Amino acid sequence: MNASLLCFGRRLIMCAAVGLAGAVPAHAQGTPADCDLRIAGGPAGKVYELMIRDMQAACGSAVRVCPVTSTGGLQNLSLIAANEAELGIVQLDTLKEMMAGGDEALQSLQAVMPLHGNLLHVLVLAEGSKVDAVKLPLLGKMGAGSATRFDKVSQLRGRTVVAVGSAQLMARSIDAQYRLGLQLLAADNDADALRALRAGQAEAVFTLGGWPLPAVAQHRAGSGLMLADFDLQANTPYAVATRSYPNLQAYNLRFLTAPNVLVTRTFKAGGTAWKRVAALQRCLATHLDELQEGRYQPAWKEIRDVRASHGLPLFGVAVAESTAAAGSNAAARAKAR
Repeated sequence: MNASLLCFGRRLIMCAAVGLAGAVPAHAQGTPADCDLRIAGGPAGKVYELMIRDMQAACGSAVRVCPVTSTGGLQNLSLIAANEAELGIVQLDTLKEMMAGGDEALQSLQAVMPLHGNLLHVLVLAEGSKVDAVKLPLLGKMGAGSATRFDKVSQLRGRTVVAVGSAQLMARSIDAQYRLGLQLLAADNDADALRALRAGQAEAVFTLGGWPLPAVAQHRAGSGLMLADFDLQANTPYAVATRSYPNLQAYNLRFLTAPNVLVTRTFKAGGTAWKRVAALQRCLATHLDELQEGRYQPAWKEIRDVRASHGLPLFGVAVAESTAAAGSNAAARAKAR
């Protein structure tokens, strides 16, 4: 079995934590020296990282920001706690679960701005899985046992799923909520997860990201992959969103979704770092129209209220008030869409 797929069941989060601790210094070394604010995002080319590049394009004249590459929201929290990033993008359920675990480094995080929702993308083989098929003696080929096709998430009960990055924590959460009895494996990236799927080590891949997710949008109908429909009832803090991926001939498919938030560690009010975060917060609210209507990631269109903090402490009361005023027109237009 692939060395990257060694985290099982209850060991999942422990293995993830070990991976985060070992990866922090390497990522931090790659940030530009002239960067005012380092924002922990995700893998290069995924929506988190692309949105940070949008922030730089729209607000770079006010404050210089740069993405810190990571495996996703779970590692972003580790990077912030280790002072390897000033801000980070994290999924709300991930943050609240880690905070509930008592990590003191996370208790003082503040919300700078609500962001888009992450969709749980469930990739399966279009021809079906033969994990349960019997190999023919001597030949080593799949013989008895027909392929099992999974069109819906509910059909994965008791099956083996490989979760990518921060999807590991979400997979554990929904497995408990819906009592799916999943056999969970962990992968560092989408490529490793898909190799496991095609090799018959798993029957589905769970990967997270905003819509459209490049790791999914790059595949075509002839790739042998398809998306499974999320046919279960959503429970708080999750919701269900309907999206399409024409490249995989997937139309009006349901996805489990969870909100993201841009968070910052606490800085001295009026200090240099605080002023930089305040400048970014104001600029994003002021330029929300541009980000939603211009040549930027579609995920910006999902922001409805720049003041929403999802129950987290909001960064800078005075800044938040001016931010709300600056973003009120954009929010009103967004609600009308």
